[in-house]
Amino acid sequence: MFYKEVLKKIKKEGKCPFCNLKKELIISENKYSYLTPAEAPYTKDHLLVIPKRHLIDLKDLKKKEKSAIFDLVIYVMKALKKKYAAIELEYKEGDMKIAGKSISHAHFHLLPKSRGNQVFSTNESKRRFLNKKEVIKEANKIKKW
Repeated sequence: MFYKEVLKKIKKEGKCPFCNLKKELIISENKYSYLTPAEAPYTKDHLLVIPKRHLIDLKDLKKKEKSAIFDLVIYVMKALKKKYAAIELEYKEGDMKIAGKSISHAHFHLLPKSRGNQVFSTNESKRRFLNKKEVIKEANKIKKW
């Protein structure tokens, strides 16, 4: 299913997809954050670190949450660097439309970079959501790293 269609469905249901993350999609977690594959990836092995508490702005994070979230980000970056030449860490803040943010729950994108790493479409009308089976397969693959 394409990205815009899924976003319309999410908005209509009124449920945050990150607050209702299925256990089988969680690769790793700590007390305050989750690691999961991106369901609408920009690249192969695109991962997300998501605070467990629903919030939109980083300024709302408590000190313990910040520490736990960045511990998970650094852990994931170390793992990705074993396989990829570089890692891009992306976070968007502010007005959702202007920032290009689509889910109103703070989260970090970890995007592996290499010469041969294909960049999938970032065009929302062409960007595809993986189905649950594909995301679970991706999560299980990454758990084995």
